Parts: sequence; C-alpha cells; structure tokens
Amino acid sequence: MPERVPTTERPPNSADVVVIGAGFAGLSIALDLLEHRPGSRVVVLEARHAGFGASGRNAGGVLPLGVLPWLVPGSAGPHDPREMQRLLHDRIDTRMRELRDSHPAGEITRTRMRLIGGSAFLAAGLDVVADAVTASGIEVEQDATGFSLESWTIQPAALAGSLAAGLAAAGGTLVENTPVGSVEPADDGVTVRLRGGGVLRADRAVICSGAYTGGLSLPDPPAGRVIHTYMRAGAPEAVDDDLFSTAPGLGMAYWRRHRGRLLFGGLDLGGLTPGSEADALPKAHQKVDRLLARRLPAEAGTPATHRWGGPLHVTPAEVPHLARSAVTERVVYAVGFAGSGVALTLTAGPLVRDLVLGTEAADPEGVALREAMTSTIIPWRGVLGVLRRGPSKLARRLLHEGF
Repeated sequence: MPERVPTTERPPNSADVVVIGAGFAGLSIALDLLEHRPGSRVVVLEARHAGFGASGRNAGGVLPLGVLPWLVPGSAGPHDPREMQRLLHDRIDTRMRELRDSHPAGEITRTRMRLIGGSAFLAAGLDVVADAVTASGIEVEQDATGFSLESWTIQPAALAGSLAAGLAAAGGTLVENTPVGSVEPADDGVTVRLRGGGVLRADRAVICSGAYTGGLSLPDPPAGRVIHTYMRAGAPEAVDDDLFSTAPGLGMAYWRRHRGRLLFGGLDLGGLTPGSEADALPKAHQKVDRLLARRLPAEAGTPATHRWGGPLHVTPAEVPHLARSAVTERVVYAVGFAGSGVALTLTAGPLVRDLVLGTEAADPEGVALREAMTSTIIPWRGVLGVLRRGPSKLARRLLHEGF
C-alpha cells in the first residue's frame, strides 16, 4: 500500500497539549481539541508517519457494535450494557457521517457487515449474538450463515492522510519521525523526552501509542497485550460488492471486496512482537494463505499483489482504556482499541477531549460511556445465561439444515 512521505519538521519546545501517536485516535483527539479550543498549541508526535500503526494497516471495516463484551448482561458495571451499546453505536454512526462529509478522501462508505459462522455450531453461536444485538435496539438481518448489520468502510491510509492534513489546516502541528522515550509528570505539566534527544514541555499529554505503548516510559502504563493481524490483497476482478465480512472461531478471518480486489486477513496469526515482525512475516502470510483456502476455497491459489499487517494493543477486558493517569491528571490514556477496530479510534475524540479539558459535565452520556468502559468485566453468570440459549439455537439449526 502506498505510504505518505513523512514530514521532517522539528518539534517545538513547548505546547498546551502533546499527543503521542498519529493514528486515528491521536489525530481525531487532536482535531477535537482544536475545534473546541481554537488557537491552542496542539502538537502530535509520531515515531514513523501518520497512520503507520494499526490505523493504516487494516482492511477498512468499521465494527458498529463498539464494545463486544457489552453483549453480555451485567458487563458494564453500574450501567445497562444494552443502553451503552446502543449509545455507542449511535455515536459511531454519527461520527462516520461527519467524517464522510469532512474527509471525502477517506472513501467513507455506508455498507453492511456480515458475521458468518462456518458451521452449524458457530452459526448457532452467532444467533445468540444476534439476539443480544437486537436487544440493544440495533437492527440485524439473520440468514443461514449468521447475520448482518449496517456498517461503514474506509480507505485507511487515505483517511489517515486526510486527518493529518486537517490537523495542519486547523492550526495543529504534526511532527513525524520523532520517537518518544518517556512522558514524565512535572510541577507545571509534563515533560516529554525524545529518543533522539530533546525535550518538549506541555501542560497536558495524551497517550495514543497503541501497540507501541510498551516501549515508552510512562507514569502508570495500562495493562494490555499485543496481538497481530495480517492481510493480503488479490488482483482486481469484475465483482465489487464492498461488503465487509468476518468469520469468528478458530483462525478468525475477515474479508472485503474493494475496487474489485479481495482484501483478506486473519487475526493473531504470527504470535509476534513488534520488534520481530521482519523475521516472522513470511510465516504469518503463509498462514493467511492457508486461512483463505479454508474460508474461501474458490479464491485459493490466487496471487497476492499486496501484503500488510502489524501489531494491535488489547486491554484485559478487550475494552479501550480512556482515562486519566492515576499518578497525574495531566496525562490521559487513549489506548487498547484493538477489540473495537477502527470504530472507536475515530469516535474517541470527544470522549478524550473532555478528560483533557476538564469539561466532562457538558456530556453526561460521555461520562456514562467512559464509566462503563472503565468498569467492564465479563460476569460468568451472564456468560452462562447467554450460553444456555446456545443449545436450543443449535438444535433448530440442525433440524433445519441437517447434520
């Protein structure tokens, strides 16, 4: 995939807010800050180039469900997970409509997302998921293999470039090729030390470094782990339905036809760490090819014209961590988006902006969403209640489809 040429601008010595990471989350948050505080000195520091990480290396599907654990009753702490799921779904939809109008270069398109079960057992499990989604007030269409719902797709690299251009137009500063070594609390703000030498002092810092957070020295880094995703694109064909499909289960896969190309990928295929990608990439891409042959046999053997992928950051509850540091309120974290894909990185702007500016009272729904994320757990009683519905769903499918 073509990559935007990085900037070489030197970082300033000071800022009102410094954002670490120029992915969708970092750029969206920076733009929201500038929209609500025009003239603020907002600086985004990026180790490589805008969209280098997971934001620019995905298949462009926008999962409209937001937080998957909220499909389980009792999972959102003091809040009703169904209400939180619906609220977040609506915010994602509103945000994507806004971005479609303001960033046409990002090729933001309304489409449908299909969740497919490769067997009667998996399809029955998706029936249970569809019931939970419907209970949240979100419309789905069920079929023999699973269900589908309204969603969006984007062109990841193009949208990252458009957001970066929007940041410059709004008066923000993006400094690429500038790895950060540490973010340290100071008496009058925070001190950001650069790995190449140099110091930037700011009133506030927002950490949006995703899978690369473990390489930074931070006041109290959130818990999490790194998983990996790898993709391939085939040669253009005549068919171009631009549906985004995902098939959960062992060897989770997802695919999309875009401009006639089949974009196909798998999750956590290499078991890699960010520093060892170059050595293990060939094996990971071989696994993608085998997964393609298993999921879409008719496409097996077709040559790949492009391959890409990389690491993602996942929190223990698989919910984004949007919160102030427990050590200092001047540091705000916005990491752990892997469980929700592109959707929440692009929707995080207002949720994190209010934490930075101290304006939470202006958005009670945003307060509820952050509280629900912070307190999300997977209650086993709720899981067992959901699983009890599985056998009846499976029985109906087996009676209908045969063994």
